[in-house]
Amino acid sequence: MVDAAALTEPWQVVYRTGGHAGLADTVKEGAGGSAGMRPHELLEASLATCMTISARMALADLGVTDAGVSVRVHLEREEPATRFRYELLLDPALEAHRAAIAERIACSPVRSTLSKPLFFEPA
Repeated sequence: MVDAAALTEPWQVVYRTGGHAGLADTVKEGAGGSAGMRPHELLEASLATCMTISARMALADLGVTDAGVSVRVHLEREEPATRFRYELLLDPALEAHRAAIAERIACSPVRSTLSKPLFFEPA
């Protein structure tokens, strides 16, 4: 679970889970700023970090421990659908493993979660 609380500076929010915290911010109608990630960037970060962890795990299973791997995610908010575009970035020495890594990130936990129908309900 993540808790989020508004700060006094317009539209800044601190979010916390366990012993970790971060700052989110946005600009709306000339107010706010860029002191933290925007909420939609947090969605992109969630998917990108999970896919990168999944890629590292795939490489570890292949015996590669010093992995030059990252994932870039871009969220496109359109009608009638939201689209997550992602790109697997590999060190050239790892290209032989691209198919295995791509297969693993395609079923990463956050991607699986976001691929299911979503429901929003008050607790």
